[in-house]
Amino acid sequence: MNSLYKSKIEAATLLLVFIFTVMLIYGVGGIHTYGDISGSVVAEQYLHNGSGLTGSTNIVNSIVWDFRGFDTLGEEVVFFTGAIGVALVARKIKNSRKKISGRKK
Repeated sequence: MNSLYKSKIEAATLLLVFIFTVMLIYGVGGIHTYGDISGSVVAEQYLHNGSGLTGSTNIVNSIVWDFRGFDTLGEEVVFFTGAIGVALVARKIKNSRKKISGRKK
């Protein structure tokens, strides 16, 4: 490779690293401190009225299962689909190895 091409690649890489660094710093700057729920109407609603609306003594369970039930169901479907996919791929690899080795079953 000639040196001009290498220097262009290095400059582009440095530019990308700089852009991602600026984006990371900007993104982290907007994060609330731990435990600060000010400005979040939904979080305040969950914490102040969650136990009364659901009848649950555990606020975390009431949020996950009562308020966010469809979201939790969607996450479980994604995990289940991934597990089935991994099992099918592993089964196919196992069967192809058996064919190569000449074993039956």
